[in-house]
Amino acid sequence: MALARLDGCVFCCNADCLTTPTPTPHIEGGKRVFETLSGRVVLVVEGAPGSNGNAVATSLDAVDPDQRPDMQIQSTMNIGDGDPEIPAACPPGQGTTDRGIPGLPIPTFADAPGVTDALLDFACRFDPGVSAAIPCTMRDASGDPKTINPSATAQFCDSVPDNAKFQPGDSLLTVRLRDNFGNPGPTAQIIVRVPTPPPGR
Repeated sequence: MALARLDGCVFCCNADCLTTPTPTPHIEGGKRVFETLSGRVVLVVEGAPGSNGNAVATSLDAVDPDQRPDMQIQSTMNIGDGDPEIPAACPPGQGTTDRGIPGLPIPTFADAPGVTDALLDFACRFDPGVSAAIPCTMRDASGDPKTINPSATAQFCDSVPDNAKFQPGDSLLTVRLRDNFGNPGPTAQIIVRVPTPPPGR
């Protein structure tokens, strides 16, 4: 099967970095580790076509036949309060504004209970107004919006709010994109680390 390739995968920076890419994170076990004291970050996912040349699909809402978004991202730890409830129709960019996102302790895209809901809940947090043509990131001193990877043809951004911030510990994020024929691309992963407060704090 020809797949859409995830190019640039997933990136994050501190919420106060003005969406300008931060220096390369350190590597542990082959995965990039991004640290944040506040639990709030800017998540960026970028993609480009694979060898079949099919365009990257960009829906953040439920798409037939599996009722999942085209940009599929999950976390091993709960985000915010981890409430699993999502509305029947989750408008992209709105999500469940008074709740968090449930974690999937073992990364999976299987047709299993709770997986589709978790993918939809997370995807709904991303800004529907962002694209490769209107990116949320900047790459140089010019201040002009640009994708992190120059070859990216799709970009998705989520400025994580207080109600959905990452909890202390390591959250492994796993993400994949689909092409415009519904073919999923390979997965990419990063770790978002929030240091555990010292006892008594």
